[in-house]
Amino acid sequence: MEKLSLVHDQGPIVDQAHLNRMTGGDASLAAEVLGIFREQCDIWLRLLDPVTDTVDWGNAAHTIKGSARGIGAWPLGEVCGGAEESARSGGLTRDEKRAWRDDIALHIDQVLGEIARLEHKALMGSLRR
Repeated sequence: MEKLSLVHDQGPIVDQAHLNRMTGGDASLAAEVLGIFREQCDIWLRLLDPVTDTVDWGNAAHTIKGSARGIGAWPLGEVCGGAEESARSGGLTRDEKRAWRDDIALHIDQVLGEIARLEHKALMGSLRR
């Protein structure tokens, strides 16, 4: 399984400055966007089932990539981009799809952890007011 270089690998799991720009600085909108992202993760991982047709599987990776980039989850977006590119370049075996899905799931777990941290931080900030 060939992977793309993770240019943002050492950067933040969720780029808060990017998220802030995308939501126009509206903290409640940012929270809503992150909540929607969190709720979609289970669906996305089911779409990446290794038995799924490679074209549909690649489309699922593309969907996650776009959503990840929308919230500034650059490392997740990059790994999804690599998975999508691999799917588009030819048929992937079930083992290859499984390996990509496992890598994507690891990145999703990191993003979900960061979302939980950001939600906790916002909640604590609101309690101090």
